[in-house]
Amino acid sequence: MPISLRAAALRTALERALDEPVHALAIPSGIRLQAPAPAGSDTKRWNALLEVLRAADLWGSSDTTDTPEIWAVVQDEVDP
Repeated sequence: MPISLRAAALRTALERALDEPVHALAIPSGIRLQAPAPAGSDTKRWNALLEVLRAADLWGSSDTTDTPEIWAVVQDEVDP
């Protein structure tokens, strides 16, 4: 599934803020972007990341795989 310009722009901005590849996944509510979270002590990277995440419709973090990850959802991929 091709992603929207908005989702692609957010993915690029996240990759720049994290200096890491960001994975995109089609989900029922849109596109989910996810990547490893920066180290807790890396405040410069966290500040840049939080600014980028504000452009997402939903965002958060998890550590279900013993590796903390951040995620963002762009919902403009959903057909009403």
